[in-house]
Amino acid sequence: MIRHLSKRRSLPAVLGILLSLGLVLAGLAPAHAANYLRIGGSGSSWAGNALQDWIARVGAQGVTVDYENKGSSTGRKEFADQMKQFAISEIPYSGDTADPRDNSMPGFSYGMLPVVAGGTAFMYNLKAGSSRMNSLKLSQPAIAKIFTGQVTRWNDPIVAADNPGVALPDATINVVVRSDGSGATAQFTLWLLRQYPGDYAKLCAVTGCDPQHATSFYPTQGLKNFVAQNGSQGVTTYTANNQYTINYDEYSYAQGIGFPVAQVKNAAGFYTLPTEYAVAVALTQAKINQDKGSPNYLSQDLSAVYGYKDPRTYPMSAYSYMIVPTQATNAVNPAQGATLGFFANYALCEGQRPMGQLGYSPLPMNLVLAGMEQIRKIPGVDQDTMRKMDETRASVSSGSATACNNPTFKPGDSPSANQLVRTAPFDKSCDAACQANWRGADVAVNQGPAGATVAAGAETAAATAGGSAQAGGGDLPGADPTAGAAACDPDSGTCAAAAAGAAGGAGGAGAAQQLTPVTTTLASSRGWGQPQNLLLIIGGLVGLLVFVPPLAAGALSRRTRRKGGMKA
Repeated sequence: MIRHLSKRRSLPAVLGILLSLGLVLAGLAPAHAANYLRIGGSGSSWAGNALQDWIARVGAQGVTVDYENKGSSTGRKEFADQMKQFAISEIPYSGDTADPRDNSMPGFSYGMLPVVAGGTAFMYNLKAGSSRMNSLKLSQPAIAKIFTGQVTRWNDPIVAADNPGVALPDATINVVVRSDGSGATAQFTLWLLRQYPGDYAKLCAVTGCDPQHATSFYPTQGLKNFVAQNGSQGVTTYTANNQYTINYDEYSYAQGIGFPVAQVKNAAGFYTLPTEYAVAVALTQAKINQDKGSPNYLSQDLSAVYGYKDPRTYPMSAYSYMIVPTQATNAVNPAQGATLGFFANYALCEGQRPMGQLGYSPLPMNLVLAGMEQIRKIPGVDQDTMRKMDETRASVSSGSATACNNPTFKPGDSPSANQLVRTAPFDKSCDAACQANWRGADVAVNQGPAGATVAAGAETAAATAGGSAQAGGGDLPGADPTAGAAACDPDSGTCAAAAAGAAGGAGGAGAAQQLTPVTTTLASSRGWGQPQNLLLIIGGLVGLLVFVPPLAAGALSRRTRRKGGMKA
C-alpha cells in the first residue's frame, strides 16, 4: 500500500519538475528565437572562419544561419540573383576592384556593412637546412616580385637580404594563388597595382591581365611556378602539403593549423605579423566612403594603409563586408529580414570578441555604429534588435556600461577611438624615441563616420602612380621625396632623419616578431555546447526522478515491515 501510494505521488512531482526545466530551457533562448526563420548566405572564404564561428554561436541560441565559402565573386552573384539572403565580400559591386567577369548587379536596393577585419598573410612551407623555417621575413618589394613571377628561387638576393645568416634553399618558389573569383585576390592585386605598378605591368605582360585594373581572378597563364587552388581552404591545404610553397590569404587559416606566415616589413622598417593589434593599427588609416547616397557607402580605400609608418602596423590589412538588402526581395521577406538583422547585430557586437583568437581583428566603434545604421534598413528588423542597437548608441553617448560587448571600445570612448590601438605593443627594439609619435589618445584614431579625423602626428603615406621599388635602390611609393637617398631604407622608404631612433635604415630594421603558432578551434554547431549540456543535465535529473522514488519507497516499505515484525 505504501509503495503504491509513493508511486502515485511521485508522478506529479516528476511532471512538475520537467515542466519547470522546460521553462528554464526556454528562458535561456534569445527572445523570438523560435520565430527566426532559417537564412543563408555565401561569399568570401577570407572571412569564412569568422562566419562559421558566429553561425555556431547563434545556432546554440536556436537561430539557424547557413553560409558557403564560395568566394566573393560567387557570393555577390548569388545575392544579386536573389538566391541568398546576404553575401560576404571584401569588395563592392563597382569601383576600382571591379572585374569584368564580375558583372552581376542587384536589381534592388542594398547596403554594405563591415563585419570582419583582418590581415592577408603569406603562409609558407619551407625548410632551412633540416628544420622547417618559422621566421621568414619578407619586404614588400620581395612579395611583389615573388607574386608577379620575377623572383622564382628561395635563395634570390632580395629574399636573402631580409633573412641574413639563414641557409635559404636553392629551390623553386611554388606560388599558390586562388583559382576562384576572390575578394582577397582583388585586394591583393589592387595593392600590387597601387604600390608596385611596374611589377604588376610585368605580370600582365606575361599573363594577359589588364595592367590598369585589379582583378578578382589571379592571372597565372605562362607562369610555370604558379599553382591555382579553389578557396581559402584549398590554398591552405595545398601549401601545408607541399614543400617550397607560399600563398596569400587571411591569417586565420595558417594560424588554425599552426603553420607560419611571413613577417612583412612595414614602412617604418619593422617586420610585423597580422595580429589583431597590428591590423587595428593599420586600419586606422583606411579611408571609409562617407557618401550615404553611394552604393559603396562604408567601402574602404586602403591607399594610406600600405605605407603607414606606425612601427606596429601590418600593411596588408583590410575589411570584409556583409551585403544586405534594404528592401523586400524574392529572397528576403520581413520574417527572414528579422533573422538577418539579429545575425548582423550579433556579428558587430558579441561576435567580435573571439576575433583575435581566430586570427582576425575586432571592428572599431565608428564602424560598428555605422554598420548598425545599415542594419536598420533591412526589411523586417524586429523590435528586439532595434532595442539592442538603440541601447548601444545610448550607452556610447552617456558613457554608461555599453550594451555592445565589443572589445575595441568601452563606455565614454570617442567613436573614433580603438582600445586595441591604444594597447598595441611595440617591437622590443623600438625605444622611447621610436614610440613617441605613436602614443596617446589623439594618435592614430579611426577614419570614417562619426567625425573621426587623423591627428597631425599620425603620418600617412599615400600611394603614387610612380615606378616600383627595386632591390637595392629606388623609393617605396609614398616615401618622403625630400629625404637624403643615402640615409633611406630602399625597402621601406623610411629615412634616418625622420625615424627619430626607429630601426629604419637598411640593415638596421627592428627585431623580427617571432611567430608562435596557435591552434585555433572554431565553435561548431556539431560540437558540444550549451544545448548538449542542458540535455545531459535534464537526462540525469529525469533519471533520478524516475528511479529514486521507487527505490526510496521500497526501502521505506521494507523498513516498515521490519518494524511491524518486531512489534509482533
